[in-house]
Amino acid sequence: MRNFFPALIVSMLLPSLLAAQSTPRLFCGNELFSEMVATQYPEWAQSIEKTFEQAKLTQAGQRTTLTIPVVVHVVWNLPEENLSDELIEAQIQVLNEDFNRMNADTGNLRSMFEWVAGSADIEFELVTILRRETSTLFNVDILSGNIIPEVKHTDDGGSDAFYTGNFLNIWVCNIQPLKIGPIVIGQILGFAFPPAGLDNWPSGSNAPNEEEDGVVIDYRVFGPDNPTPVEIPGGTGNLVVKGRTPTHEVAHYLGLRHIWGDGGTFGPNDCAQSDGVDDTPYADSESAFDCDITKNSCIGIEPFYGLDMPDLIENFMDYSSEDCMNMFTKGQVQIMRNVLMGPRSGLLQMTALDDIAASGTMMSLMPNPTSGSVHIQFDQATTVESLLTVADPYGRAVFKQIIAAGATLTTLDLQGLSDGLHAVVLENNQGVQVEKLLIQR
Repeated sequence: MRNFFPALIVSMLLPSLLAAQSTPRLFCGNELFSEMVATQYPEWAQSIEKTFEQAKLTQAGQRTTLTIPVVVHVVWNLPEENLSDELIEAQIQVLNEDFNRMNADTGNLRSMFEWVAGSADIEFELVTILRRETSTLFNVDILSGNIIPEVKHTDDGGSDAFYTGNFLNIWVCNIQPLKIGPIVIGQILGFAFPPAGLDNWPSGSNAPNEEEDGVVIDYRVFGPDNPTPVEIPGGTGNLVVKGRTPTHEVAHYLGLRHIWGDGGTFGPNDCAQSDGVDDTPYADSESAFDCDITKNSCIGIEPFYGLDMPDLIENFMDYSSEDCMNMFTKGQVQIMRNVLMGPRSGLLQMTALDDIAASGTMMSLMPNPTSGSVHIQFDQATTVESLLTVADPYGRAVFKQIIAAGATLTTLDLQGLSDGLHAVVLENNQGVQVEKLLIQR
């Protein structure tokens, strides 16, 4: 059973949700998820808070570009859900521009906020695209406590995660309307899990595990100028799609909260809630997918460096229109970089292994993809004994073999392994090489 929270918690939230949702609305799923998990799993909520506070601490050292390897899972039913390689590559480009403040619309930031805008110096490298056709409908149902873990499991109609400790996994699918029982209250556009101290999770809590870590995005908001329209509830037209929903959700994955501190979603807000970032002004609620530069929801409540500033609607962590979003603040940048060098530092290890490989024994895999057997050709004879390891999509070693010094070829029978992307790792005292192997039947 993979439900993150039981219906009991939903019954506590149901009255406020119904009161707040007289008209269906659009959601980032994190605001629903975090409220329920914080109530049901206080130990886990505390571990997230501890990680967040640690991430705010400045880390000394030279500023370098940090690279995140990305695996995109396209889980589709209808043809329009099977997004093209070109659209996916364009989305990766949007992430690279947004996280490095190279987006073309940086000039739209109001001058009063220019001094807090920052570049994260984080790059995203698309490793592979995994496609999975499915007949499963991914329904988010609050009463059943379901935030579509099925999309992350092949046996449930989704696509198994690949090595979540070392790769950012992004699942793209058709997220069905958000419901409380039979009542549609809105549409979730995406959600992500912030980092947490995994050892601090309560035993047997059914909280997410490493197989479900990553980002989920509705296919209609993935990629700039996505051709499939998203209707805004209330008859106010279609949502502007510029690829900023993935930017927003990946930032959640790297530790950022909504800019209004998530107050006001399930009840009244007195501007006391904070996103924990010093250089974002207080706000009492999210934007309404618009670009209202007059919005100043916390007048006189908490001065922003001595100034009474309007809401920072240009920030990627608001709910403003995607053609209005254009920046992260320096404080947000520091948190994301610290998270990436701290609890999510495994994302940087695969890049390091690739760098080491140039000095190690080189190998090539044939065929790749494979239906079960793979031939491994060593481009130069090994001069020392080596260890060959095959890791499954969750990073678990499922096959190991000692390669004798002087070997030039070996054949592996992997018929017993499940479909999906695997890692083949060759290690010896000369270095390490990692190759990606797709098993596909």
